[in-house]
Amino acid sequence: MTSEADLLLRQGISQYQTGEFELALQSWQQALNLYRSSQNFKREGAALGNLGAAYQALGNIPQAIAYFQQHLEIAQKIQDATGEMNALANIGNAYLASAEYVRAIDYWQKLLAIVPAQGDRLQEGQILNSLRQAYTSLGELTQARKYQQQQLAIARELLNSAIATDFVSSLEAIGLDPTQDLVGADLSQLDLRNASLSRANLEGANLSGADLTLADLSRANLSGACLLRAKLSNANLRDANLSHADLSDADLRAILPRVNLSGANLSRTNLTSAYLQNANLQGANLSETLLQQADLHGVDLSQASLNAANLTRAELNAVKVAQTQFIDVVGISAQIKLEFQQQGAIFH
Repeated sequence: MTSEADLLLRQGISQYQTGEFELALQSWQQALNLYRSSQNFKREGAALGNLGAAYQALGNIPQAIAYFQQHLEIAQKIQDATGEMNALANIGNAYLASAEYVRAIDYWQKLLAIVPAQGDRLQEGQILNSLRQAYTSLGELTQARKYQQQQLAIARELLNSAIATDFVSSLEAIGLDPTQDLVGADLSQLDLRNASLSRANLEGANLSGADLTLADLSRANLSGACLLRAKLSNANLRDANLSHADLSDADLRAILPRVNLSGANLSRTNLTSAYLQNANLQGANLSETLLQQADLHGVDLSQASLNAANLTRAELNAVKVAQTQFIDVVGISAQIKLEFQQQGAIFH
């Protein structure tokens, strides 16, 4: 009897996977009857869970929840931890599908209370993601932010434990989207070499000490981010927004055309040989910044402060220097100094 039920269970799975939900219902109902007859409670729970999934696929959410609830009761009765977690997740997802966020949260909270004992950090991160989305839908952004921070901590763990090959894949594994979900995130000291973060929203993020060597940050929003002592050698920052970012003591020998560095703190930053064509550095702090052999063609340096900066052999063609402060700058010839003064630069 059990073997026949198992065959029907597998048959229903195949039918479900091909979108034949009505046939899957028939197969799983027959399997359920046989499991009940043989008092195989664990398999009975599995059949109930599958029936719930089929009803949800058919759009009958109340009936789906009813079957998931039966699965939950059996799993708790026989102390089937895996079955209990699956049932709780299914009920939460079903309530989410019907936009009943408070009820969904209730079941995900119950699930979150038992998952850590299983040691599955990946699943825990996914549950936190469900809670974050539900609270976001309810407009409770402070609570959503709390769960986001917990997700980020798990993403770090997944990366350090080599479960994920890189940080972006660890984020995606638990439901975080780097283009949207990293605003204000603490990513300090992370190994982000070769990370694909194009168009990522990292506004206000803490990337101090992070290794972003060869990372793709093109068109990324790093406005107000902290990149203190960050390594950005050969990173692609084409068209990125780094306005008002703190890049002091950072290695920024990178690809930076049209980057927005207005108001940024670039004190003691290494921009040696950096490619900065047509970048915006209005009002930037360039104190003791290394700009030897940097390509500054068309760069807007108006109102910036270059105190003890090194511009030896830098390309300075078409640079805008209105009200730019040059104090003890190295590498400026007498002719360029005169040209800059005529454009409104101020030399001390």
